[in-house]
Amino acid sequence: MKRKSTNNLYIKEIHRVLLMFVHRNYSSMTKLQLLLVVMIISSLASSAQFDWQALPSAPTSPYRFDDIYFLNPKIGWAVKPIAAPVINLGQIWETRDGGMNWKLNHDSSQTYYRCVGFADSLNGWIGNLADTTISNDTIPLYSTHDGGKTLQPINLPYPRPKGICGISVVTDSVVYAYGRYYGPPVLAMTKDKGKTWVTKDMSPYASVGLIDGWFWSKDTGFITGQNGANSVILHTVDGGNTWQTVYQATRGDTDHVWKIFFPSRNIGYGSIEYTGKLQGYQTTYKTYFTCTTDGGKTWVEKPFITGYDEEGCGFINDSTGWIGGWSGMNYITTNWGNTWKIDSSFAFQTLGQYSPEPYVNRFRRFGDTIMYAGGNTIYKLDTRITGISELKNTNAFVSNYPNPFTDKTTITYILQRPCRNVMIDIYNAQGQKVSSKNLGFKNVGQNNYVFNEDLPAGIYYYTITTSDIKMSKKMIIIK
Repeated sequence: MKRKSTNNLYIKEIHRVLLMFVHRNYSSMTKLQLLLVVMIISSLASSAQFDWQALPSAPTSPYRFDDIYFLNPKIGWAVKPIAAPVINLGQIWETRDGGMNWKLNHDSSQTYYRCVGFADSLNGWIGNLADTTISNDTIPLYSTHDGGKTLQPINLPYPRPKGICGISVVTDSVVYAYGRYYGPPVLAMTKDKGKTWVTKDMSPYASVGLIDGWFWSKDTGFITGQNGANSVILHTVDGGNTWQTVYQATRGDTDHVWKIFFPSRNIGYGSIEYTGKLQGYQTTYKTYFTCTTDGGKTWVEKPFITGYDEEGCGFINDSTGWIGGWSGMNYITTNWGNTWKIDSSFAFQTLGQYSPEPYVNRFRRFGDTIMYAGGNTIYKLDTRITGISELKNTNAFVSNYPNPFTDKTTITYILQRPCRNVMIDIYNAQGQKVSSKNLGFKNVGQNNYVFNEDLPAGIYYYTITTSDIKMSKKMIIIK
């Protein structure tokens, strides 16, 4: 049975009450009262603007997907490591339609697939954590030339990394790979599409290990990790030949920068995972994240949620973003990280027999409208259409229940004035119109339409249009 987040239930109930109030009292309501209702509904729609959806056909994991990588909004991959309980060991999944459908490209019982990056739809690289307590596979890095169906081991030179935690595909020729988070800290680089590789011992800068990276060009970028007992961010402007420490914590708390993310050229964020808890877990330890406003030249720390195990970090714009991890929920900020609150749109999705906890470890973004997140399933955020898209001097509200649904859903909308021709159009996730119907004349107040067309499972958008108003919202069909 699908469990809905508490916040979404509250919003749905408020919508229902407002709908009933307007329907029963419309003829006696003043213009001011109508305006207040519109303002309340618009506020609720704004609060739900960043609504993550678990993709209905996406694979799931009892552990999590350690990494996801998208070439563009449609083509992407997800890698699943070995985990306990032992289910679907070491998998590589692929989508070609924006996450609506996924296929299993590669299945291994030997490899802890940790990270993934592609130069085009066929050629890419897969990193292996190579944890010998879990897997017998000690090859740190693989290449693929058929989209991840078959893998070829890469014979890296010395100093040789024992495992790879992150991959940055900068161009179709230039790729950086780095790891492991618990060492040894080694950087691997290719500038000829993987034909030859060079490696570099990074222990003078990050003595414990390397984890994540972000590159603006083939020469300029950042990698993260841990130096001694402290988290660290390193910067290069010469293609990895030399590195400068631009951030290093001084608390001695045994932590590392787990993920780094730049929503724009000057604004960047890094999640800081406190590893000291591994020696004695407690829920009262203070956590922090780090951020920059000058392109990574300087970084400052800000407090995060007490006792939270930070991992994934991603931002849709300079001020709005998320930090996920192992502590059960993901958190959102809309004010540059000054305050954070639980984003319940991730949690309690239907994941078959698996835990509903999201455990987000990686975010990938396309512009300021589309993001993907990898937890124990794949999530998608699309901000192009919100709950209420347009108000033109009239009261507008549209909703459908149930949502998600299997065979039918009831779409409810309010009209301020009678309309001769009310149109409903259905669009798929790629923006293609898949259905259109003229509902004819509809009177003032609440109107209902039962949608029961036989469409494939997936995310859709329905739009109700009259002569002076357009109302749109997202719906999900599950099979």
